[in-house]
Amino acid sequence: YGGLGWPNSRMRKMVYQQPTPTKFGGSDDDEEDGLVELEDITPSPSKGEAPSKAPSNALSTPDSKELAAGSVAFAVVLYAFCSSTLLVINKVAMHLVPDAPFLLFCQFLASSLAMKGLGYAKPDIEIEELKWEKAKPFAAATLVFYLCLLSNTQALKSVNVETVIVVRSCSPIAVSVLEWATLGRKLPSIPGIIALLAIAGGAYIYVAADKGFHIEGYSWLVVYFIFIVLEMVFVKFIVDTVPMSTWTRVYYNNTLSLPMAMLSFVGLGSAGFLTADWTPGAVGAVLLSCVVGVAISYAGFNLRKLISATSFTVVGVVCKLLTVLINDTIWTQHSNAMGHAGLAVCIASGIIYEKVKGR
Repeated sequence: YGGLGWPNSRMRKMVYQQPTPTKFGGSDDDEEDGLVELEDITPSPSKGEAPSKAPSNALSTPDSKELAAGSVAFAVVLYAFCSSTLLVINKVAMHLVPDAPFLLFCQFLASSLAMKGLGYAKPDIEIEELKWEKAKPFAAATLVFYLCLLSNTQALKSVNVETVIVVRSCSPIAVSVLEWATLGRKLPSIPGIIALLAIAGGAYIYVAADKGFHIEGYSWLVVYFIFIVLEMVFVKFIVDTVPMSTWTRVYYNNTLSLPMAMLSFVGLGSAGFLTADWTPGAVGAVLLSCVVGVAISYAGFNLRKLISATSFTVVGVVCKLLTVLINDTIWTQHSNAMGHAGLAVCIASGIIYEKVKGR
């Protein structure tokens, strides 16, 4: 059980009982399998035989806290790398091929096909086919997720990367309140509230220094802020209540997003990919966005399992520091020194908030 053998002179008995259905199909694997209790049975020694002693450390395992910390650290690093690079890659792709629904459709299709291929290549990996009882609650989360990505990508046509980061930086303020109201988590402490207000102050400094204000871009950013807040909390709820593996979540999320992207072609009248100049650089940018999109699909869901919705949001804010460095290096489409100062306040306040927030 768990890859460990039983100690000598000890036996285990598995007690089976009929599982009780839970809401959304249940979320406890043991409960679903009907395995609810383990009893220890130590056999009595034979006549004339000395009682055997079970080794005190027979089932010694690595410290669970260290293992958990290592898993969280790896998940944070993987997500930070993907998140930091994907925003810049999407900005470059949108600059070369200005068609958000088309770009998202390519990324969703690549991720969905990658999950199917992985399922065929490694049958032991649990990737479930679409099932109505799970697709129904998951589709609502996918819709919020898609609208969040669409508004983000549309905004990148008119605003620079730092502007999107500042808007995302402000999301912990609303997420912490919504998480308290819907998931029953504690509100931030007084130092945490001060840190959140500092994030808002940094955002104000950035907006005041932004010389490239575009009403269309900021309109999409308002939509993005609303849905990023809903997405951070609602997707966390779906992850906690709809039992499925991380790989299955990636497959569901991207496959269910495909028809939404196709509807966006009609709704937005989008056909920019037909008139785009398909240079090798443009093709490479779209393909690279698909590759990193596959990676971040897994990294995002994996990290959501391990930390709270607010912590997930803060991690996303903090890792944007690398995004700023990359964006400043590759071209001139970035904010000025005052804008960078406001962004730095946002990121620093996010780090402080992570340290002092109430759990």
